[in-house]
Amino acid sequence: MMAGSKVAGAVVTEYLKNFFTRLGLLMGLVMYLSYGIPTGEWESPWLVGVAAFVGVFLPFFVRLSDTFEAKAIRITGSIFVGKLARFAWQCAFNGFAIAALLTGGIIYAGDLAAVGGPVGATALMSLASQGTQYLMIELGNRNIGNRYLNVILALSFNIIVGALAALGYEIFQVLFVVVGVVLGTIGALWSGMTDILSLIAPRGGVGVFFGTFNPVHTSHLRILREFIAKRQLERVYLHPTVVPAFYQGLLDEGVITIDRYVDGMRFYRLTGHSNFHMNYFPTGQSFYEAENRVAMLRAALEDGGLSDRVEVLFEPGIYQRYGFGGIVREIRRRHPNARLHGLHGSDAGGSIVRMIYDLNRVWAMAAIRRDEVSATAIREGGVGMTSSTVEAIRQTLRDSSEKTRGAMLRFGSREYTYCSNRLIPAVASGLSLSAREAVEQKED
Repeated sequence: MMAGSKVAGAVVTEYLKNFFTRLGLLMGLVMYLSYGIPTGEWESPWLVGVAAFVGVFLPFFVRLSDTFEAKAIRITGSIFVGKLARFAWQCAFNGFAIAALLTGGIIYAGDLAAVGGPVGATALMSLASQGTQYLMIELGNRNIGNRYLNVILALSFNIIVGALAALGYEIFQVLFVVVGVVLGTIGALWSGMTDILSLIAPRGGVGVFFGTFNPVHTSHLRILREFIAKRQLERVYLHPTVVPAFYQGLLDEGVITIDRYVDGMRFYRLTGHSNFHMNYFPTGQSFYEAENRVAMLRAALEDGGLSDRVEVLFEPGIYQRYGFGGIVREIRRRHPNARLHGLHGSDAGGSIVRMIYDLNRVWAMAAIRRDEVSATAIREGGVGMTSSTVEAIRQTLRDSSEKTRGAMLRFGSREYTYCSNRLIPAVASGLSLSAREAVEQKED
């Protein structure tokens, strides 16, 4: 029992030392003070309870908001519906807090008349929250601050302004209404506009399809064919992530590290610098090396008879420096007069790609998952979800498969050199093995 108590104590201590935990508790205290100072209701169990709940729950609230939004987008492929799901969840949360404060006599319905009563206050608080979160998320997408921290700061601002507005301070009620209506409307219009543009996109031009392709599977090929047919595309370029920008940033900060290399894949793990409130692996913890994913993409296109219309690009230098935005610019350089269309999935990775398309003026098209085929299922042992040559590559990459360093291997019409867990195209094998390994060590 003593050992169990020590473990529990260590967990609680670690939890309380967490930055986001402390920030949440600070915001709970700010909420308590915001209502307590004007009313003097310091001992009210309703005020204490609501402030304590907000302080403890705020970091989890952010994760749940992201989860509800992601699930709605995954089911519908609509960014607007995702924002609507986030808004509905936040209305429920804010409505609970306002109802509790009304019940406890901390605020009065009459004080809320200027903002539409309890229902109006709930809606405006949620709109303001949605708008400020949208603004801060966009800053995070541009590498200004941390997305998770930005959202908590937006919520904190909303708590303070919302409290002062709920207590009847006219200047804060005006600010509350303006922030709620303006930022909330901008967020709703932007997400709705991107959905509408994807539905009315003109036909013809060049397509792009970005993703991890970890590995490529049959559903990728199905939606690719639909993409080409619906948008009447002359040509499509596929480009996989190398090391996703989010993961590279975490590697550079020492938050995650490469745990091991197995079967042509790298596996990431958290370090002691990680924060348990955050989801550090939105697209998984294991990735086939980029060169291996490129080889599998090319093999899948050959197997699917798409090589004449679809090309796999691999520009690691551009990607690592500028991300997929740089790849978009490179494709525009190759096709200066072509309209550019972008295909993306409705999962977490697809939502990130959609934001990139919107930022780079690409006509987006969402593909909703209709089956159980996924890269995760394949990595976990699922069968029949990839083409025959892709499966042959996966089997060859297994550590148990007999192959030697520098061995020449053929898959479809292409030859590769096996080197340090990777398949290097034979035409790109001009580097000596020692030089190639030096480059890889620099990348890793």
